[in-house]
Amino acid sequence: MKHHVLCIDDETHNLEALERLLRKNYQVTTASSGVLALKQMDDHAFSVIISDQKMPEMTGVEFFVKARKKQPDAIRILLTGYTDLESVIGAINEGQIYRYITKPWEPEELLTTLKQALEYFDLKQLVQRQNEELVSANKALKSLDKLKTDFMLLVNHELKTPLTGIFSYVQLLNEENLNDDQQLYIQKIAKNTQRLQDLINDTLLITRLKSQNSLEPSEEVLIAPFVESIWQDIQANNKKDLQLVIKGQRDSLLKAQKKYLEILLKKLIQNCFDHAKNQSDIELSIDETTLSWSLQFKNQSDKELPQESADLMMAFKKTGDILNHTGGAGLGLAVVQSITQMLGGQLAIECDKYQFAIQVNFPKI
Repeated sequence: MKHHVLCIDDETHNLEALERLLRKNYQVTTASSGVLALKQMDDHAFSVIISDQKMPEMTGVEFFVKARKKQPDAIRILLTGYTDLESVIGAINEGQIYRYITKPWEPEELLTTLKQALEYFDLKQLVQRQNEELVSANKALKSLDKLKTDFMLLVNHELKTPLTGIFSYVQLLNEENLNDDQQLYIQKIAKNTQRLQDLINDTLLITRLKSQNSLEPSEEVLIAPFVESIWQDIQANNKKDLQLVIKGQRDSLLKAQKKYLEILLKKLIQNCFDHAKNQSDIELSIDETTLSWSLQFKNQSDKELPQESADLMMAFKKTGDILNHTGGAGLGLAVVQSITQMLGGQLAIECDKYQFAIQVNFPKI
């Protein structure tokens, strides 16, 4: 559709000249005064308004002040015979005019100015539409995110209820006089039930971390013995023979939210036991500066690692043989990523075939 242009001038021959010049490429409406032009604006939407400055009843600038309230997006061009620059600048500032053209105008100059004004108008309209679409998309995203969170909390709560019942009956059955096969079956039920509960707990934790508004108070933690204590607890429940080697600043005293730091370290250490080569060393490097501290776990993997290390931090990114369920659900490092981000830190992973290193960096509180 052609752009609609409104032209205002109290001299009839000027209006006729403007209409002849513009009607080939634009839809043109004319008015002989500001009052009549304001009435036209009640019935039509204009892309550009061209007005003479010196008119009876209402000057061009006075008209533009009122026109801007009716149609703020319309581009305003002033025709003036004034040569006083200060008067022109004052008029432009008061009426927020895009450009002024001196009379008598040059047709080519007027057409070029109008073309540029319409390009500016189209650009503003495009930006406005995109902003509206962005606001709408953000609202939809927030609504979807809340719906996802509510759904996850509901599902996980409903799953935990029957799991509690299963655990209770497994404990009761363990007290019975069972034969070897029955004991094996109960162990398998307990193991898979625990696996499902761990999956639910990790999912709930990620959901909670993403909507975390406040943090628990920070406290000082002597990191080396804290890691060693977690290591011993996890090692007691694992079959792999791994050795922890701590390098760097063993006496580093870190200030952090201890609850989340403990979850993070448990996930990192458990990841070492799940994927490190048996009878190998797990190297922990502790580095503290005046502004930050970092922990890096490095180990030899028991299988070739993927090239894209970012995939390892994605929740529900399956590893291993999906059909045979040999891999995890990808929640361990996703939890680490969520905690790291919540605490204002950064997580980095490096994979080099069978060499795996994961590092967390936190600013000092």
